[in-house]
Amino acid sequence: MAVRKAATIKQVEQTVREMDVTDPPLTVFGVFLNDSPWLSCLGGGLDADTYFVTATARSVHFHQVRTRGLGQRPGSLVHSFDRDDAARRMGEVRRQLLWSSFPFVLPGNDTPTRMNVRLGWRKEFARFTADLDRAAAGH
Repeated sequence: MAVRKAATIKQVEQTVREMDVTDPPLTVFGVFLNDSPWLSCLGGGLDADTYFVTATARSVHFHQVRTRGLGQRPGSLVHSFDRDDAARRMGEVRRQLLWSSFPFVLPGNDTPTRMNVRLGWRKEFARFTADLDRAAAGH
């Protein structure tokens, strides 16, 4: 998993660098949208409900996940927010044993969408939330 995860992170970072070379990626993690993380663990998670979230110094990007063989690659850019807007859209993080979750208001939705983060992305997710907290406190 570690080798595939490292390769996946590099691919996502390269995709983000190609979008704007002046705003390099700081952290990348994966999320899946599903009310029940157990369904995802049982194979219910679909690529359409899985994203890579990338934070840069100025932005937060959501890329669709494309599955290829045993690996995952970044697909099309679905949402992009400036960091302040992303911090306003994000609700309180709930840390669980196997996954964490947080509500996030996506464009076109009045209610927050539950974003789930698997245990394997916990370190990157913690870095992301700490960065957003620092950015929000600075204003």
